[in-house]
Amino acid sequence: MSGPLVLVADDDADIRRLVGHVLRRAGLRVVEAAHGEEALELARLRHPDLLLLDVSMPGRDGYAVCEALLEHEPLPPPVIFLTALGHVAARVRGLEAGAVDYVTKPFDGHELVARVRAALRSKAERDRLEREALVDRLTALPNRRALEARLEQAVAAASRRGCPLACALLDVDDFKRINDTHGHAAGDAVLAEVAARLRRAARASDVVARYGGDEFAVVMEDADRPAATSAGERLRGAVCTGEVELPDGRPLPITLSAGVALLEPGMSPAALAAAADAALYGAKRAGKNAVSVAA
Repeated sequence: MSGPLVLVADDDADIRRLVGHVLRRAGLRVVEAAHGEEALELARLRHPDLLLLDVSMPGRDGYAVCEALLEHEPLPPPVIFLTALGHVAARVRGLEAGAVDYVTKPFDGHELVARVRAALRSKAERDRLEREALVDRLTALPNRRALEARLEQAVAAASRRGCPLACALLDVDDFKRINDTHGHAAGDAVLAEVAARLRRAARASDVVARYGGDEFAVVMEDADRPAATSAGERLRGAVCTGEVELPDGRPLPITLSAGVALLEPGMSPAALAAAADAALYGAKRAGKNAVSVAA
């Protein structure tokens, strides 16, 4: 069964069963928790799209669960409080804890489903905007913000596991001349085609991203020096093979330079990217259309 997953946490088993029944009849998936700690554990394991939390539960109450989600999740799921406390102070405290809505017991099933669906629609829109914020519109590649997050994760994983990691920075040779001579529409066509060629030439496990301007980045996990050097040459060759057709139909030959750096013990993500950038500068100084590997 597909569709949104709702986590229902309430220490009253009858309430849990009733809420679960109402939501399942509405076509939603439901997972149940009997107390706050169980709710947090299930949230970590199942990644629900929304939580319905009873305010008064043994151990961690609903407020504490909501606050813990906000503290530990970069994009926490929306929370709706389900409670018998109908006074204004309780509602205010719940909203301040991070909830998006409040349903008072006893509840009307139709209203409950309507409020849940409204919260799920808001979450879907938030998730869409977040995805778009991480994608470069011209090339459809991850943008620099997404790359930095992925590089940080890759460095942490490689350091923890003791595995090799490489980062390559690549840019189109003489790109400014292309823009000045043929116009920005031609420059955009070149960048879009370079992105497509890099994506096809990279391994499925590699992260290919637009670094900014005419620069691209490739993060290569489990790539030692020989593998990273070979990958750099493969990526360069893939871009330089064949001309790019400009918007006016004219073919344009292009070349690419690349700088490759390997993760060293204690190196930060920023330092790894800086080493690749320095190697790229070395490839440019060596005459362009080349791959340089940091020492």
